[in-house]
Amino acid sequence: MIKEYDYLFKLVIIGNSGVGKSSLLLRFADDQFSESYLTTIGVDFRFRTLPIDGKNVKLQIWDTAGQERFRTITSAYYKGADGIVMVYDVTQGQSFDDIDKFWLHEVESYGEKNVQLLVIGNKNDLDEQKQVESSKAQEYCKSHNMLFMECSAKTADHVNNAFLELSRKLMAKKDASQPPKSSNPTPTGSQSSQSKAGGSQSQNTSQTKLSANSSNQKKQKDGGCC
Repeated sequence: MIKEYDYLFKLVIIGNSGVGKSSLLLRFADDQFSESYLTTIGVDFRFRTLPIDGKNVKLQIWDTAGQERFRTITSAYYKGADGIVMVYDVTQGQSFDDIDKFWLHEVESYGEKNVQLLVIGNKNDLDEQKQVESSKAQEYCKSHNMLFMECSAKTADHVNNAFLELSRKLMAKKDASQPPKSSNPTPTGSQSSQSKAGGSQSQNTSQTKLSANSSNQKKQKDGGCC
């Protein structure tokens, strides 16, 4: 059976309501974009398999609701996640502040110990309305050892690059955590020949001793020694 993928990673997308989490997932998973806004009820998910550096990487991506009334439900989906994507709207300063005030604490409370974090500043095509400077967000993410990208769900390339960068990071972490493969070296031709030669020499020595003993016993029986 041909293996469908080489790596499987679970990702969870979190952030305030209305920052564009569902739009990012729809763009990445289905390459679609819609101006109409639909609120996520509870959770939604998509699969996508990507060829990365000669390997097939399958991503299981969960889109969670940002409304407070759903947060007790969505927190259960943090368990087992390899990566968590925190999204904010670059035109809403509060959505960025809430990453530090709320969402990062959620990850620390419910996420896995070594989960990889990616922060995405969405809607960066709205330059005139921008409230969160790129340099500020980048410095914050760097200080917390998190990946950072800005993009717009309207543009496929930037969205794809964000998930590709996260996937490569997860692949590297997965490979680093694998124990080294042990191998039993087979004897070389010369070692094998030496082993056979040693066995043959030992066998010849035993036969010589046996022959000498038989000769001595025969002389003693005949009453002679020389």
